[in-house]
Amino acid sequence: MSVNVKVEPTRNEDSVVFKLNKILIPPGTGSSFPNREIAQSNPLAKALFEVRGVASVWLIGSEVQVTKDPAFSWGAVKGKVVETIKRVA
Repeated sequence: MSVNVKVEPTRNEDSVVFKLNKILIPPGTGSSFPNREIAQSNPLAKALFEVRGVASVWLIGSEVQVTKDPAFSWGAVKGKVVETIKRVA
């Protein structure tokens, strides 16, 4: 099954929610990855930290919330995040 990704902004201009057509972790649970070291335990979070500009990742149900470093634009980060999600999720 191919993964479809819908991008939705949040109130925080540095955070975006990527909604998938696939459950990543059980609904009602969440996994926070505030840095690259903690993300080593999850293949998707680990891969997302390989995208230059990703500052933190949060997984909940079928959503991936990514916060970028303010020094980077979403134009430089968003497409690579979507590609990574489609490849790894």
